[in-house]
Amino acid sequence: MKKIFRMLFKNPLILIYPIVLDALSFSIGLMIVGFIGSPSFSVRLILEMGIPSVSYVSNIPQFVNQMQFMGDTVSVRAWIPVIFVLLLMAFAQGGYIASLRHIVEGKPISVGQFLKDGKKYWVRFIFLFMIITAAKTAMTTLLAAFLGIIGIFLSLVIFVILRIIFIYLEHCIVVDQLNVDAAFRQSRRYFQASSFNTSGIIIAMMIISGVISLLVHRFWSPFAVIVAIPICALVLGAIQIAFMQQLCQTKRLHGNG
Repeated sequence: MKKIFRMLFKNPLILIYPIVLDALSFSIGLMIVGFIGSPSFSVRLILEMGIPSVSYVSNIPQFVNQMQFMGDTVSVRAWIPVIFVLLLMAFAQGGYIASLRHIVEGKPISVGQFLKDGKKYWVRFIFLFMIITAAKTAMTTLLAAFLGIIGIFLSLVIFVILRIIFIYLEHCIVVDQLNVDAAFRQSRRYFQASSFNTSGIIIAMMIISGVISLLVHRFWSPFAVIVAIPICALVLGAIQIAFMQQLCQTKRLHGNG
């Protein structure tokens, strides 16, 4: 882990990207709905890959970089900045994941490289986002209609399992330069080839994100959110590097490097 954190501090841009995006998302959220929610005992475990965000560990729709922000309390006109940020996140995903690979391979990263890779992959990440959102909505609605609350819980379990199996999905789009359908297949192969080591990183990610989530909810306030933004960029960024290291190692061992 010391090596990973050295990589992070040696490449400060990889920390700046998620901090800037979270600050923007949080600021727009404040302008649209103010600061909502109150301290509570709540936990959200995450398996989101790519660029980190405090919104991933929060159950409160305060950040505009997630669809859950567009609820009944938000006017349709306010959806415009939300959609803009969602598109920006899709753009940033490709640049961030490409930067992770450069760091692992010992190559320099730059804003120019980030923008170039973001431009190259942003349409694929929009397509992926639409597929996952539609699949979640359809499955949850169907199971809830037949099984009620049990169906909702079952849909959550199914998506957690699928997320684990396809944990390298976003990475495959960038690292292997694949379209979304091919990335699903390749991601499954990488997980099968490295299931033991990858599962260890997944468990660490869920535990660490759970602790961060618990603390953020317990001390929920503008100050807590502001403090959590760089912490998530640092800690979750380190985990993303660990995933990229494992992926690159798996590629080399199987002759795909």
